[in-house]
Amino acid sequence: MELFSYDFVQRGILTGLMIGIACALAGVFLTLRRMAFLGAGLSHAAFGGIALSMLLGVDPFIFTAFFTVVVANLIQLLSSHRRVPGDAAIALVFSGGVALAVLILGIVKGFSEYIFGYLFGNILMVTKEELYFSSVSFVVVLSFFLFFYRKLVLLSFSEEIAKLRGINTNLMNHLLLSVSSLVIVLAIKAVGVILASSMVVVPALTSLLLSTSFLSSVLMSATISVASVIAGVTLAFYYDLPPSGSIVGIMIGAFVLAFLRRVVRV
Repeated sequence: MELFSYDFVQRGILTGLMIGIACALAGVFLTLRRMAFLGAGLSHAAFGGIALSMLLGVDPFIFTAFFTVVVANLIQLLSSHRRVPGDAAIALVFSGGVALAVLILGIVKGFSEYIFGYLFGNILMVTKEELYFSSVSFVVVLSFFLFFYRKLVLLSFSEEIAKLRGINTNLMNHLLLSVSSLVIVLAIKAVGVILASSMVVVPALTSLLLSTSFLSSVLMSATISVASVIAGVTLAFYYDLPPSGSIVGIMIGAFVLAFLRRVVRV
């Protein structure tokens, strides 16, 4: 209980739980739609948004959230045309975001130490303002997936059938990518730009190996995320380890165990 007696640990765990659940929800839908690489693309695009927010002197999380939502919708707009494959559109914004960040960091000196925290993240340094932002974002993400759950499930398995059912698939794709971009921005605070996509993909992939239904995969993904956050923060606190590496390391360990279990059963 000593761990929970510190305010910064309480803020970190509470934020991490919300981020973990949000990432788990988005991750299952993105993984089933073969859009796992989207997380990496958006996180690196968000890196450009973070650098740009520093240059403009505005709130990094609010600006980066807006910036990443715009980029996500640009990906959907580009990939909707047959001449631009979806993975190519993601690679385009991936490289563009990093290039923007490198240019800004090269032009404006003095951001190196500040930007380091966003590259690797530190969930134990969450401020009250960031906790509030995470709470509002979590409510938005959770509301979206609860309200559109049935449509998203149908869209994940067959976009053609979804169209026949009268679902506006283009609008749903834009909404899904917008919410996913918000999830990525949340994950950046927990584990940084480099590992943000891991929080989205790894728990979802693990749950899909073990679950027997769509709903159980979503619930299992959320459980793995929550357990990994709590265990990762605990290890980081007591053994002076980087929280981001601890959290993602536990997630990957869970995936390895799930994969071995699947192999043995086969």
